[in-house]
Amino acid sequence: MDLWQWLTLAGAVMLSGISKTSFAGSLGLLAMPLLLLAFPADRALALLLPVLILCDAFTLQSSWNKWDLTALRFLLLPAIIGIVAASFVLLLVTIQQLQLFIGIGATLFALRYFYGNADLRLFAGAKAGISLGFISGVSSTLLHAGGPPLSLHLLARQLPPVSYIATSAVFFAVLNLLKVPAYWLTGQFDPADILRVLYCTPLAFIAVQAGVWVQRNLPQQYFIRLLYLLLLLSGLAITAGALKS
Repeated sequence: MDLWQWLTLAGAVMLSGISKTSFAGSLGLLAMPLLLLAFPADRALALLLPVLILCDAFTLQSSWNKWDLTALRFLLLPAIIGIVAASFVLLLVTIQQLQLFIGIGATLFALRYFYGNADLRLFAGAKAGISLGFISGVSSTLLHAGGPPLSLHLLARQLPPVSYIATSAVFFAVLNLLKVPAYWLTGQFDPADILRVLYCTPLAFIAVQAGVWVQRNLPQQYFIRLLYLLLLLSGLAITAGALKS
């Protein structure tokens, strides 16, 4: 890889690590567009997966046993089914249509927080968790963009910041590991790229610790507002990407 590719990879590691322990992955949505500045789309998609797995390991260590098991019970199985179904989804809709659906939904939900009294109960129940978990599994497999659907449910449940981060960490650690066989069987993984990601291990550790510091030192009211702001920006970015495709 040339210097520009190394710099974009380092930036993706930093964004992913800080995001996972401070904003439950919302900021990490910027990692994919960053990698696309230096890599073809298929290679960027495959390269980001080991980055996410590396950051997942450090995130779990920093938030161990602080997750919400009730939320995970409704989210994980539908998300796993979503991973399996992702290949079949492409037979019915395009990636652009899926991006548009997710982006508009996340944008509208965030706007209701800023400009109205959002009825969070709509997204807090078991049925919402099952539906959003499935959508997150599909979009995570196809786009590495499972964060907005998950955020809709976890924000609606009004979890404390530490529990929010830990629940998200477990959810995506499981999903990202389950995506490995699919990526491997389709030949998307380059062993050399995996080794290059491993070279970034110290950087991932530093990024995760930086995210922990942000999460612990940011007052909860600002934390929630930032999460909604990132959800809004993520939704707009995903929508814009879909409309440009």
